[in-house]
Amino acid sequence: MTALGARGAAGIRPRGDAYRYLAAGGLVALAGMLAWNTLFAYGPSGFGWAALGEPGSAARLLFLELHLPRALAGALAGAAFGMAGALLQTVTHNPLASSDLLGVTTGAQLGLVATFIWSALPVAPAIFVGGLAAAGLTFAVAGGWRASPLRMTLAGAATALALNALLTLVLTISDDSAVSIVLWSTGSLQQIGTGGVATACLLALPVLALALVLARGLDLIRLGDEQASLLGLRPQVLRALCVVLATWLTAIAIGRAGPVGFVGLIAPNLLRAAGVHRPSRLIVLSAVWGAVLLLVSDAVVIALGDDGLLPLGVMTALIGTPVLLVILRRTAAPTPARLMMSAAESRTRLASPRRLFWGGGAVLLGLLLATASHDSSGLSLPDLVRGILAGDPRALMIADLRVPRTLIAMLGGALLAASGTLLQGMTRNPLAGPEMFGGTAAASLAMLLMMLLAPAAAGSMAFWGVPLAWAASAAALGFVIALNWRGGLEPMRVTLTGLACAALLAALLNVVLLQFHVHITQALSWLVGSTYAQGWGAFAAMLPWAILSLPFAWRAGRWLELLALGDAAAASLGLDVSRARLALLAVASLMTATAVSGTGPVAFAGLIAPHAARLLGLRGQRQQIGASMLVGALLLGVADCIGRLAFAPRDLPLGILTAALGAPYFLWLLARSYLRRTG
Repeated sequence: MTALGARGAAGIRPRGDAYRYLAAGGLVALAGMLAWNTLFAYGPSGFGWAALGEPGSAARLLFLELHLPRALAGALAGAAFGMAGALLQTVTHNPLASSDLLGVTTGAQLGLVATFIWSALPVAPAIFVGGLAAAGLTFAVAGGWRASPLRMTLAGAATALALNALLTLVLTISDDSAVSIVLWSTGSLQQIGTGGVATACLLALPVLALALVLARGLDLIRLGDEQASLLGLRPQVLRALCVVLATWLTAIAIGRAGPVGFVGLIAPNLLRAAGVHRPSRLIVLSAVWGAVLLLVSDAVVIALGDDGLLPLGVMTALIGTPVLLVILRRTAAPTPARLMMSAAESRTRLASPRRLFWGGGAVLLGLLLATASHDSSGLSLPDLVRGILAGDPRALMIADLRVPRTLIAMLGGALLAASGTLLQGMTRNPLAGPEMFGGTAAASLAMLLMMLLAPAAAGSMAFWGVPLAWAASAAALGFVIALNWRGGLEPMRVTLTGLACAALLAALLNVVLLQFHVHITQALSWLVGSTYAQGWGAFAAMLPWAILSLPFAWRAGRWLELLALGDAAAASLGLDVSRARLALLAVASLMTATAVSGTGPVAFAGLIAPHAARLLGLRGQRQQIGASMLVGALLLGVADCIGRLAFAPRDLPLGILTAALGAPYFLWLLARSYLRRTG
């Protein structure tokens, strides 16, 4: 049992009057929102009140075929999301578990996308299988039911990132479906007819009823597995069944409303704050208030015009993110958990730092030469070199097309890796990274807006866009750290705060894509990470910012060594902790923005490269920074090479290959650390 979930599992008996008031108030609010969203949200002029009773009238048709199904879909999806969140939080003893944070939503999205491509697949089973597979992977990597909240959440985040890369790959290949899928992924309750809602109700109502029956057993599990077994229950079977039911409810809700699973996180926690902790009551009320929350969000969307400028998913993120941040500030901090193998636990030093860096540099140079020359032109590497020296147009064209994009990929990988090393050191959080804290998403949003609003300035955008992206990235990273400063930068809170901010920024990115859907395929390719069509100009634009930031990152190794001793010890040794963290934050943000300007928001590079460097047995922070830069450069360089050659003539974005390489490694690190701790 973790301290984070102690309040919900300590046997606190909620006041009966509070439960009754919340139940009665929830039912009244639900009825009121259903009436509002069907009769009043569109205004009297949209209906013509007298015409509602006229058979065959346009107002009656709109009411029965559009407005009423939309409201019913919102109530059903909200109830399903709310109950699914309550079930997952109960069985994991983690009040911050939800279908979003455990990767279930992304898996369900991938299942639905499969039905877009292969129309013969049934929609509901495909969504369910995708979500269940993601949930199974998350639980397996995290170490089962008893995993700490931080481990469970990070396993879900890694699963979601890996599946999201696969989802983006499908979208880049299926150009015709990209606009429809992105539109759906922003969330919407718009329905055509009552057939879809009726089918969803038939699929959901038995599951809702079964979940209510199982809720009594969950009350007994709070006493402990041994006591529950003595009372005739099988706790492991009950938990597994609850996960299956939660996944099925999530699949149904996603099919009706899209991936707006923030409701499943917020509704149960608001009820706990009101004094409801018993699972049998929490699950019921989460269904009621989840429906209310989703209908309220949809009412705001309708009031703002319902024209796609602020989709349902963005509205739920806007509402849910502040609530989640408040919950994190009011929740007791969990017991610190060791998640990763530290440098001191590595087996042996594989090589001296000097040999390692010379060897890594040689590998990078070889990769650069190989990727520059390997194509169907018929030129061997010596011929290419002689052709460049002689001014052969064909050789120069090959060099101009391939050498700069490989250099950009390597430089971007080195910058992201160094940024991740600084963030992990300054927060003492082994799972910190620009992608986990929202820094990459913020820089991506700034760069994407420049690309779409000023396409004529694309040539100089890479240079002048970096300061704007730097400001956005620094604001996101600084916001996450500032919210957790008084709590001592506790890893669980910092990570979840970053994930919440990243989710909100991702929702805003989808809104931007919808407004410029003409360029959606190119934007999707860039948003997953790509060096396609990048040339010497982009590399030259990145180079000054890299020269400015990388030497400082190298010199900051001493600060990281002092911060690793703790704030008090670092201050006693003469380090101004606040100024040091501010400087490290500025440099990490600049490196993130520079990398994003050239490669796009590549995931995992800034997260796993520092851990790979530690596994080499290097002890000093400067040595680890240098090694992580080599690992990051090699990772993105290899990914760019494979993406260009393996699927020719299609150029696969390097971010997809990076996720394909990085996600399994990250999941392996989590699983390995669990086995070392338990074995």
